Amino acid sequence: MKKSIFKIASIIILIGLVLTACGGNAVTTDVPVAEVPAAQATEAPAVATEVAAPSGGLLTVGIAVEPETLDPGDAVYVQEQFILMSLFDSLLSMAPDGSLHPGLATVWEPNEDFSEFTFTLRADVTFHDGTAFNAEAVKASFDHIMSESVLESGGKSLLQDHQYVETVVVDDTHATVKFAASYPSFLRDAARQWLSISSPAALAEFGQDYGRNPVGTGPFKFVQWDAQSQIVLERNPDYNWGPEFAAHKGPANLDQVVFRILPEAATRFTAFETGEILIASEPPALDAISIAESGAAQLQTFAQPGIPAILMINATKAPTDDINVRKAMILAVNQDELAQTAFQSLGLPAYSVISPTTWGYDKESDNLYRFNLEEAGRLLDESGWIDSDGDGIREKGGEKLTIDWPDNPAWSEAFNELLVGYLANVGFDVQYRSMDDGAAYEELLAGNYSLVYMYWTRPDPSPLRYLFHSENANGGGAWTNFVSEELDAALADGDTQTDENVRKQDYMTAQKIIMENALVLPMFTVNTSYLTSPVVQGFGFDLEGYPWIYDISISQ
Repeated sequence: MKKSIFKIASIIILIGLVLTACGGNAVTTDVPVAEVPAAQATEAPAVATEVAAPSGGLLTVGIAVEPETLDPGDAVYVQEQFILMSLFDSLLSMAPDGSLHPGLATVWEPNEDFSEFTFTLRADVTFHDGTAFNAEAVKASFDHIMSESVLESGGKSLLQDHQYVETVVVDDTHATVKFAASYPSFLRDAARQWLSISSPAALAEFGQDYGRNPVGTGPFKFVQWDAQSQIVLERNPDYNWGPEFAAHKGPANLDQVVFRILPEAATRFTAFETGEILIASEPPALDAISIAESGAAQLQTFAQPGIPAILMINATKAPTDDINVRKAMILAVNQDELAQTAFQSLGLPAYSVISPTTWGYDKESDNLYRFNLEEAGRLLDESGWIDSDGDGIREKGGEKLTIDWPDNPAWSEAFNELLVGYLANVGFDVQYRSMDDGAAYEELLAGNYSLVYMYWTRPDPSPLRYLFHSENANGGGAWTNFVSEELDAALADGDTQTDENVRKQDYMTAQKIIMENALVLPMFTVNTSYLTSPVVQGFGFDLEGYPWIYDISISQ
């Protein structure tokens, strides 16, 4: 199973997102950004001053969902990216302010049409298994992503959608990555975990089992994976090639990191209270706010740009193949109340397919729908959906107005009952079917769904192509299955367009088409939140809102 289904990590990072301290140690994003393709880049100036931090110690982190894989080339989920960023390095590094910096490559240069990119590589890097990093490793990693052994992944979507041709090994320290089409955002993508570099020896040795035996060059080494329990990492003592914007140089501060898999938010909070874990991801909002206000913890938050929390609506399966039904669903939901009830001060309502902090955001699309039960009822009446027997559920031709929602509650427990209630108020019969990600994915492939929960963190709207272009319909990630030549053209051009103003207009056009056709039910802007113990020092987010463990230390 390698599709983006529920919460998807971002895969393309673009210039200019600014992180701002927001009360205590909380971090958030608050400005829209614009892409400026880099015509040429070399070593960037350092942006951080090295600060001495306590060395050693064990960091325990509670996460909600177990990864599917730790093979970066085969990965797609949030829980995978969080762990992968400690195990692997990418060709380039992206600072929290959006600037590009050296990673495994020290110099990078695209050709004029951004279809070929030549990288000068570090010569002093080794993988965790002792294999030397070189241009052959870059080629092996990208070829692995494009191989038949990887069915679908974040990295494969990036390379495939941009017509990856090959990686040419010029010599040990120079590699040229070639595409058949212009790919102006590739340098940003080259900083992502999904295109990070694996040991070619380990890829060959472990084959299909590589995802359980990952070998990278990152600040931590993989130790063990106890299914449905924990994943253990240990410090890489040889690590001396961290990004120049980091707060320190050399090996990581921590001796070991243990990711505890605790699916229920209440369980993670209890484990945090008792000291069983030092960081709790996505804690219950009220409990998190309360313990932070007491001074016993710090609440770290990050308002994510990109695609907010939405429900993608299947436009080819009855009853949601009727645009009136889709519009009624959107109008039936009180987004302001939902965000406040589910997340208190940690959530903001969303009204469109792109959040307001995202470059290319279209305000006109955002203003198309607001909570209106009367209008929702009128649209359903117009389409012949009537509650004829007074049971609160509308019917038509002997069929109930049933909505099928297969879902992993680990992602939606904070709001799924509220959402079901809103739709019931206007006569929908929502069948919420609780299951794990694997089972839900099989239901999606079989077409047995009306709704798919999704969000995607990214400072620009480029995920729209993956989620809404008809080339990905019917099981390829475009779960609405909606087909429109105009939408396809806008998304395809936006993906390769080097003129920033034209590209922006492409994405604004796409937003209008998506919202006018009611293909998604927007709910709230995702605020990633973590509780951290007072002994956790150096906590910070990367550009997308993932905690960066390399600089974390434990105070004595």
